[in-house]
Amino acid sequence: MTEGLSLAGISETPVVIVIAQRPGPGTGLATRTEQGDLWLALHSGHGEFPRVIYSPGNVEECFHLARKAAFVTERYQVPVIILTDQYIAESFQDLEPFNVSELTFIKAGADTSEVPVPYRRYRITEKGLSPRLIPGNSRQLVVGDSHEHTEIGHMTEDLTLRPRMVDKRLKKGELLKDEAVLPEYNGSKTPEILFVCWGSAKGAVEEAVERLKSEGKKAATLHFSQLWPMYPDDFLKYLEKADKVIAVEGNATGQLAQLIRRESGFLIENRISRYDGLAMTPDYIMERM
Repeated sequence: MTEGLSLAGISETPVVIVIAQRPGPGTGLATRTEQGDLWLALHSGHGEFPRVIYSPGNVEECFHLARKAAFVTERYQVPVIILTDQYIAESFQDLEPFNVSELTFIKAGADTSEVPVPYRRYRITEKGLSPRLIPGNSRQLVVGDSHEHTEIGHMTEDLTLRPRMVDKRLKKGELLKDEAVLPEYNGSKTPEILFVCWGSAKGAVEEAVERLKSEGKKAATLHFSQLWPMYPDDFLKYLEKADKVIAVEGNATGQLAQLIRRESGFLIENRISRYDGLAMTPDYIMERM
């Protein structure tokens, strides 16, 4: 139902979508796990519009990234996708208790007292953000449309307005850098081996690094909890100083490794891939070293 993603893109409707990946194509291995849907999350929907993709590495990150996703989609009115998988979705994990009583709540919609009248749902602004009133919460008429539209919200084929609306939506993507979840680097500052991973592979990779350290190897991990937007300045320095970089992914084609090369130019030649339906494990990684 990827047209729904495009609908959220053009109507600037806040939405969080969770994809708990399993092996495909089709119904594939319906009760097993995989990391094969990064391209689906990244390219679903027609047309050009900003989106955000998170991929929590453990159960605690599921909580914090889901909360962040809700804030980001509300603030920037772009679809946010959370990529988990069958393994992490059905896992139980002991956690250190964290305090939720002091967390702020999400306020949906703009403050009606601060919205200029007459109300224009898709008002073109410098940053691309338009005020979003909730229908029924004020005396203003809220108009939306899945076609290209005027600032008020009515359908239009004004060919001079169209580029301005596209640019308005894309401008919001420029603001997302301030919200970026940076890749998490752990281990030696000058590693012989650097593992790059995303999502639920995190725990297995971290344990493999500990095993390598016990053997006297200098090893490290670089885990991506945010897959898109991707900012090479945040991670390229780690890749370039490692003797050997290995991408560890639960798919056959190295989707994250491909994305890193596309966005940064850095080629990860070494890959450990698992796509038999089972979760990544430290043993699996060590056997393929």
